[in-house]
Amino acid sequence: MLKRPRQERAMRTFDLVLTSAVILLEKDGFDKLTTNAICKHAGLTPPALYRYFPNKYAVLRELGERLMQVQNLDYFRWQDKYADVLPDADSIAQLIRSQYDVTCAQRGAKWIMRSLHSVPELAEVRTTSHAYVADKMTAPFRHQKVAWDEKTLQRRCRIMVETSYAVLEMLLDERSEDVDAICQDTGRLIAGFMDDIRPD
Repeated sequence: MLKRPRQERAMRTFDLVLTSAVILLEKDGFDKLTTNAICKHAGLTPPALYRYFPNKYAVLRELGERLMQVQNLDYFRWQDKYADVLPDADSIAQLIRSQYDVTCAQRGAKWIMRSLHSVPELAEVRTTSHAYVADKMTAPFRHQKVAWDEKTLQRRCRIMVETSYAVLEMLLDERSEDVDAICQDTGRLIAGFMDDIRPD
């Protein structure tokens, strides 16, 4: 992205580009998204768009970062409840379901997540966010003084983040009727990952 808008009119243009991109993603998918199509839908000239976004990948990057922020804030709200206790399978299932719900509430989320997964220029948005969340995830475990050394703690937290995100992608791609069952299964899977640090 070239620059952030500061004036109200510029902010409206900036948001109009993003809104148009989301609408086009939902309508035509990622492959047909172009800066020309965004400009046409938004009623903007290409220079107005290029003032903020050099190409469609910059637009998708901004959308991806916004989506990751929504997902991360949802996770942190959940994490606050478990600062002093290890989460069980049911509570983890509730998190996966909440992540699914907040993601579905974001327009174009499925296509944005697909682009973050399949476009090399955008993968950093996803991996950086996951590394950040995994790092924050370690804090409650340290507070509870679990019997994992630091290397194991960091590795396992990152695996838990990646596992839950992969399930979220599956749920969005397949629109399964068994969302709650899949969330429960994932909760059991991740909870089992902590069996060696649970009190007897």
